[in-house]
Amino acid sequence: MSQFFWKERQRHPLKILSPALIIVDIQKYFCHPSGRAYLPGVEKILSNLQALMETFRRKSLPIVFTIHVSNSQRMKEWWNDDLEPYEAEPCLSLEGAIKIEKDTYDAFYNTRLEDILRSYGVNQVFITGVRTHLCVETTARSAFVRNFDVVVVCDACYEREDWYHFSSLKNLAHGFAIIASTEEVLCALR
Repeated sequence: MSQFFWKERQRHPLKILSPALIIVDIQKYFCHPSGRAYLPGVEKILSNLQALMETFRRKSLPIVFTIHVSNSQRMKEWWNDDLEPYEAEPCLSLEGAIKIEKDTYDAFYNTRLEDILRSYGVNQVFITGVRTHLCVETTARSAFVRNFDVVVVCDACYEREDWYHFSSLKNLAHGFAIIASTEEVLCALR
């Protein structure tokens, strides 16, 4: 997949600064067949997420896990939907992670995320999770405008429509984020 971002990576190579891992909305609503917004195939990214979490834990680097707990009024109007409490349950272990609850696409909006990252001295975020073109992309753009270096881990993000996934990644690569694979990130963290 990295060939799709070769041009952008020439200008912005992957390097490790003071990073945190952000895992966006890996919860029953999106990641379990009982969730009403279940994304068939999302299971493909879970092993990559676990590998990233293990490495960040081992290196004592911050891990932030966002949970979409309900929809803001605007989101309810747009999607005509809201979450049931069981759909907010995470699908990965939160051991050693900081949990942030949100009600819109952007994990920074009306949350403590920026303050938490700053308190750890973080200047770089590795963003993963679901849905690539909605919550992941919005959070990545928001991190960029808050002066964080942004890396989106392409094979640790998921959207059921490939077109949305790749279009979002290409847009982010053009103006907001470095796009890297799990393997590249794990190697760089060694």
